[in-house]
Amino acid sequence: MNVPDTPDAIADALSVASTWPDEVKKETHTEDWHFIDIAVQDTRGDIERRCKDGNCISARIQSFSAQLAAQKSDGRWSELDALRFLVHFIGDVHQPLHCISDADLGGNCERLDPPIYEAKNVHAVWDGGIVNSLDAGDRRLTANLETYIAALDPAQVKEFSGGTVNDWVWESHELARTAVYSKLQIPIQPARFPSSCHDAPPEVTDFKAQIDSLYIDSMRSVVRDQLAKAGLRLARTLNELL
Repeated sequence: MNVPDTPDAIADALSVASTWPDEVKKETHTEDWHFIDIAVQDTRGDIERRCKDGNCISARIQSFSAQLAAQKSDGRWSELDALRFLVHFIGDVHQPLHCISDADLGGNCERLDPPIYEAKNVHAVWDGGIVNSLDAGDRRLTANLETYIAALDPAQVKEFSGGTVNDWVWESHELARTAVYSKLQIPIQPARFPSSCHDAPPEVTDFKAQIDSLYIDSMRSVVRDQLAKAGLRLARTLNELL
């Protein structure tokens, strides 16, 4: 895969690469790699035990980082595959609902009727609904984020760029706990992890989330910061590895 050495060409190539893990996750059986189910009442010390057999987002960020640093195939995944997974997963780990669960598959089981910005459940609001509410295409959004990042002071850039993978996981978990579950008053369930929403408790599946324009407006700056952090941390990671 040869990409011209220009900012626009590289950005376009990364954009295409970033969606590939979602496109192949069913046929490659890698769905569990896109998140880590940490119960709302868990502590940071529970991160490792919630990642069974390394099948979670934090472990996969670490393993694909190690593969890229070694500059070789691991037998199943090429270096290009490792790069595509890493780009995608560093983005995913900054979506707060990829790092928490309330017996609800990270907000997937609380349905919205009617949908909000085409989002049909709480997870989807954070997976795209709030970003869509910014009413900006990809390039405009990128330009706006670049302007925002350029205006950050050095201390903020250091904070936004820093941390370990588990720091990012716990930061997202705590953000989901406060900005989603607490803010929306979703009932907290015992620590259990159903395989589908059909097996989720009725306290979750029957819950009617009150998400209005005020909530969306208040969360836009939060989502903006998560996008900025994801970009800066991806850049730092790639610069260290390649």
